[in-house]
Amino acid sequence: MIIHKTTITPKKQTLIKTSLPYCLYKVDGRFFKIDDNFNTKIRFIKIETKQNRRSEDSKNIEAIRDRWGIQAHSDVEIFTDKEFDSEEKAEKFALKNINNFVLRYRFYDKDSVHLVPLIKEDLFGFSLQRPDGKGSFMISLGGGITIYNPLVVYEISNQIETGLTIKKEISFWEELVLNANQYLYQGDYRHSILESVIALELVISKFIIQKCTTEGIKQEDAENYIKDIGITGSIKITLKLLLGSTALPDEEILQKCKGGIEIRNKIVHKGRKEVSEKEAKDTLENVKKLVNFLLPIIN
Repeated sequence: MIIHKTTITPKKQTLIKTSLPYCLYKVDGRFFKIDDNFNTKIRFIKIETKQNRRSEDSKNIEAIRDRWGIQAHSDVEIFTDKEFDSEEKAEKFALKNINNFVLRYRFYDKDSVHLVPLIKEDLFGFSLQRPDGKGSFMISLGGGITIYNPLVVYEISNQIETGLTIKKEISFWEELVLNANQYLYQGDYRHSILESVIALELVISKFIIQKCTTEGIKQEDAENYIKDIGITGSIKITLKLLLGSTALPDEEILQKCKGGIEIRNKIVHKGRKEVSEKEAKDTLENVKKLVNFLLPIIN
């Protein structure tokens, strides 16, 4: 009897390579399997960089809080059966898997609180090699390239200098709006919604207290109104009661703010996790519009 040996050639996979702006120090170079029906696996390789002044006299040091890859960075390799008809789709796939991994890394390594979710501008040297051997390379510079107008640079510098001189304080609601915008940019839409709505509530609370004081209502009673009636469920009614014949903001602004508040409530009370980019963007934009409507009245 003749036995014929059959050689099984492993199926070639799509290979994605990129580099992070920081290093995941506490994982080794093993492949981690991703349960996504595409046999995807991912690994992170620590690449040491040139020592700087903080560690030039130290040996075998690991900068655990090396946020921006000063001491080292991680190269990433992703193998997957998934096929991509564009580099952009591969980049989106890579980002999703990298950020999911970083989330788990932060959970198990309690010292890595400084690691932030990545966006596409954070991926260096992104390359895609398809199973047929054809490859492509996308040049990526961390943070992207922005051409600045010298006049704008001069103006902003003057504003900062003046603010420092007069000791201008940035109000808490303004800080929250800045945070919401940053979260939106980073793709963390859930936190963007939360910061936006809290900012709105702070401004509306201030508006209610000021209008009530003008009408001779005690601040304590105004604060009880805020606590008992609540701001979040009755913005339109509250504005009508306190503004009288003054024209209200456009209905769309009120509806978008109400929608953002409802999403916030579902996050806080029902554990909703997924928030879309459009929901976060609509909420932030219309919170800004409503705040801009209220500020002249408050001031």
